[in-house]
Amino acid sequence: MLTDAMWRRLLPLLPPQKPRTGRPSLDHRCFLEAVLWLARTGAPWRDLPEDVMNWRTAWRRLQRWTAAGIWGGIVAELRAMAPNAGWDAHLLDSSVIRAHAHAAGARHTSGEQALGRSRGGFSTKLHLRADAEGRPVALHLTGGERHDLLGVGPLFEQGALRSGKRGRPRWKPDAVIADKAYSAAWLLDVLRRKRIVPIIPSRADQPRNPDFDRAAYRRRNLVERLVGKLKQFRRVATRYDKLDAHYLAFVQIASLMVWLRSFGDKT
Repeated sequence: MLTDAMWRRLLPLLPPQKPRTGRPSLDHRCFLEAVLWLARTGAPWRDLPEDVMNWRTAWRRLQRWTAAGIWGGIVAELRAMAPNAGWDAHLLDSSVIRAHAHAAGARHTSGEQALGRSRGGFSTKLHLRADAEGRPVALHLTGGERHDLLGVGPLFEQGALRSGKRGRPRWKPDAVIADKAYSAAWLLDVLRRKRIVPIIPSRADQPRNPDFDRAAYRRRNLVERLVGKLKQFRRVATRYDKLDAHYLAFVQIASLMVWLRSFGDKT
């Protein structure tokens, strides 16, 4: 799934092939192709073709990279490379992810699980923040029955971007575009205090939002299309992983592919 141009862009962002101590790692490109194959097909780990990589080796390395926060770091580096950072508007949305029966059963001491019961059954809710070009900026998981508003705070705690200049990294877009699920007076007040324009339609039980711009609101389809791009990876569209960290790793892997494709790296 990785073209040579994509690989050349990714290579400087990966951990060193040979650590300071111990044996050199097996080829990083083989590992990335292995996890991309798993993400794309939704297959169990033991079904990973042996000629691609031993599934135990791939599983252990995924655990290590996930614990070290490498996937999120790669996405952040790709964002920093983009000629247009898309700060004129950020878009919020969420999607309920149906959880497979295999996602249940982890011990509570193993880690966060963000699983719950919604109208769709046993599920997780994936909260997303996208930039003005429809590329992923921040991700957060809650149980499937939790309200969309509960994801707003964690989404804005992530996604700060250093421009390479002195000073604080930028985290604040000029505007936020979201649907009626985010129509809450307290959220609109918070955004205005931060000098962020809330382009959010009002619910019938909420005061009218004077900042709502219908023409600008049409751009919200970009985050919906982003959800569709991420769900092309079957391991994102259905949750098979027991722990949040491992499911989120596959969402981040799908996200880095969205970023790589946005650069037009095809050969």
